[in-house]
Amino acid sequence: MRTFTLYGPKVYSIVLFMPGKGKEKQVLEFLRTNYPNTQGIKCDPSMKEEMVLIELSMDVKPDAKGSVEVSPDLVKIKFEEITAYRRSITEKLHPYIDKGGSTHHYNLFVCASNEKVWLRTYSDISFLYKDKERLEDDLDLLQSNISYLNRIMNRTEDIMVNSLQHGKVSSSLYALGRPQGGTKDIFPHDMVLELNMSDIRSLGTYGGSPVQISTNSPYEREDQNERTLYQIRQTYLINLMAVRSRLIDLFIIRSRFKDLERMELKNIFSQGKDLKDQIFQLQNSIHNHMQIYTPTVGAKKKKKKERGFLERESFETEKELLTRASIRFSLVSEVEHQIMGYSSKMQDLYQGAAEVSSSLSLKGQTASIEDISQTVGGITQKSIGTTRRDLNILLDELSHSRDILSSTIEVLRTFIDTRQREVSEEMSRLMNVLFLVFACIGLADALGNFVILAIEYIFFDDPTVNEVLQWSSFGLMLTLLPLLIGVIFLVLFFTKRK
Repeated sequence: MRTFTLYGPKVYSIVLFMPGKGKEKQVLEFLRTNYPNTQGIKCDPSMKEEMVLIELSMDVKPDAKGSVEVSPDLVKIKFEEITAYRRSITEKLHPYIDKGGSTHHYNLFVCASNEKVWLRTYSDISFLYKDKERLEDDLDLLQSNISYLNRIMNRTEDIMVNSLQHGKVSSSLYALGRPQGGTKDIFPHDMVLELNMSDIRSLGTYGGSPVQISTNSPYEREDQNERTLYQIRQTYLINLMAVRSRLIDLFIIRSRFKDLERMELKNIFSQGKDLKDQIFQLQNSIHNHMQIYTPTVGAKKKKKKERGFLERESFETEKELLTRASIRFSLVSEVEHQIMGYSSKMQDLYQGAAEVSSSLSLKGQTASIEDISQTVGGITQKSIGTTRRDLNILLDELSHSRDILSSTIEVLRTFIDTRQREVSEEMSRLMNVLFLVFACIGLADALGNFVILAIEYIFFDDPTVNEVLQWSSFGLMLTLLPLLIGVIFLVLFFTKRK
């Protein structure tokens, strides 16, 4: 079994989730009460960036101090132990998780070594026999300790190697491949952090002086060797704490992004797509409706009764189309406002990931395992940037649809206003005709009364039958003449309208 020396090896399992509103204190109390430091695993729950942070940690060899002999097989066993313990906790966290949310976990093996022992290669006869068909140039790379760990943990992809720097202490971060049958998330969830022990031992780690020992410390009275070991230990822990804290910040950014992507962003993308389809269908409906007014050459004129029915039906359809278009216009504005809010959140997350990468001086390495020069921070930035570009594309498409819909609404309103003016003008003409008819009737009635009075009182006291007939015919003609003129005018008017 291959073994090598590591300083302070330890395994962390980090759990992150967004708690339900008002449940922050409850979940922390639940974790502290039900999961004390047992089975060699320390549970440290806290709140960070509005998320619950659970740090599970265990020493690879609890009784050992300083440097210990470790093998990749032992690291695998410790990963499995802390993973099982983590699952026992997360199974009972569902009542405290925000509605629709989920837990996010990341495993981190930390240590310090000289000359990057995780990248050292060893000759393994059984492995060479198993992979004898591989090219000879690849054998040394595939024989590294970190590659062996990746292989025995049944990972389907190669390792991503990053270098980072905190102060004057350099480190290497190895991201293992995705497990077989796991999620399609490209962000690594299992990593190995290796600090450079040579930098830690250097007295110039903190600008010329190591960690100072207090005068009341028991190490102040010890020999020089004990003091040096104490200083090395404290320097290692300080740098490890700083790097781990920044990595946790990156994990939080990634977890918040995944929560947004899985819930809010999924809904807004679905809502935006449905809204674009609805606007497209509405524009087609308006276009098809306007086709009935297109003049057709040689078409027969519709009957008056049929035409009146079609006009009433068209008017109701136009009102419905206008109402639907106005509602969609308001919905587009609402979705655009939400997209701009989410885009702003994406920008904040992107800048946060960039700040973490910059503070740790994260760089991708291509010479050790494979041709992957990405970094864990770069992967996060790329995912966030891609989603943000998709949001901006959706925003542009909705703005374009809104502009087209606005033009369509204006055309439809103009057409409805034109038809209303035509109806108003027609009603005005009809009222004038009715006024003329009533005027003719009133004039005929007045003339008829005048003729009757004239016959009765003015003319002959004892008229003959011939005179009565003559004057009655004359009065009848005077009475019917205005009515005849009105009837002829109305007949000509309605005949012209047909």
